[in-house]
Amino acid sequence: MEQKLQLLYSSIEVDPTNPQIPQNLKHLKLEIFNELAVNRLATEKIALHFCELEVTYLLISRQIENFELAIERLMKFYNQGLESKDKAHYTGIYLIYLLSFNKFAQYYSQIELLPKETFQNPFVHFVLQLEYKLSIGSYSDLLGDYHPTGIENVFLERIMDTIRLQTALSANASYKSLSLENAIKLFNVKSVQELQQFAQKQNFKWKFDNHQVYFDNVQKQENPLNSEFLIQNSLRYVHEFDKII
Repeated sequence: MEQKLQLLYSSIEVDPTNPQIPQNLKHLKLEIFNELAVNRLATEKIALHFCELEVTYLLISRQIENFELAIERLMKFYNQGLESKDKAHYTGIYLIYLLSFNKFAQYYSQIELLPKETFQNPFVHFVLQLEYKLSIGSYSDLLGDYHPTGIENVFLERIMDTIRLQTALSANASYKSLSLENAIKLFNVKSVQELQQFAQKQNFKWKFDNHQVYFDNVQKQENPLNSEFLIQNSLRYVHEFDKII
């Protein structure tokens, strides 16, 4: 089983879009967990590494609908005391997933279970700072010195899109236009092109002309991301908006 796991690692690393990977994952999972049921002590370490691999693959392939069960299964192994060199990083991924999907009760419960040394991990520390900034409405420097490059990006993008969307709703309701310079700062994007892409993605009919962005003043827009999170924090968004303007 260990050799099969290594081959699967290599396959995902070389080409995560390989259509045979899902079937190979399924077969190996059945083999490992069937063995785990009859010989736990000899198999639990392999099962742990399989769960880490499965979580990685699901995030690379952006199969978020299957991610929750996979990460919860992995966290059960960690919470039972099994160790891995990547434990802190996967714990951070679990925490940022909980934040991005507004699962605050689970987030704080997991925090209570973490040993003190886990908080020293740079990624876990970043997630804790991220949660603090979200809770106080400090969005202008949300990422700080952290430069996301890994599989956690899918959840960071979700959080950032949520913030930008609510900011856009406030702008649509309150302002006819903004200078492009202020709009780029407000929406925490790097360029006019990125701002245009965001507007297009959200189906906003904004006009970009003479170094200004003109809003369409549409106040009703369904938020597909995280409605409860937005409702709880809407006043903070407006406050941050006013500070930048």
